[in-house]
Amino acid sequence: MDDWGEIKLEKIDFASDFWSLYDELAADESRFICNREHIVDAYKNNILYSLRVDETQKMYDNSAHTDAIFSKNSLYLLPCFCIAKNNNISIIWTHTRARKMGFAKKLVKLLNIKQVENILPESREFWEKCDIMIV
Repeated sequence: MDDWGEIKLEKIDFASDFWSLYDELAADESRFICNREHIVDAYKNNILYSLRVDETQKMYDNSAHTDAIFSKNSLYLLPCFCIAKNNNISIIWTHTRARKMGFAKKLVKLLNIKQVENILPESREFWEKCDIMIV
């Protein structure tokens, strides 16, 4: 990560990025896969977001050794996404291999999320650390 450029919010509006993230979700055996209709609808309605790393010269020079953290078949797309509308998140997911690296927290910050509802019990600690109101 030391060689990376800026991590930026990315609205998922290309099918290739959508399928890259969806394949990562399936490969991670996430329970969110059961929400596939909701995820597809979010993509169609332009409310599906992820993070992309700006390429640096060092990353370009080492492109044959691209960091394994990035989503497969993508250009520096991180394996995480959220569905967000009106400063509210309905789903947020980070691949197991990319957890505890601050990506979900960065999504929350960049989307200016103020509150969440209907959270999974196991995510309560995350939302509290982000100082987000749980309703």
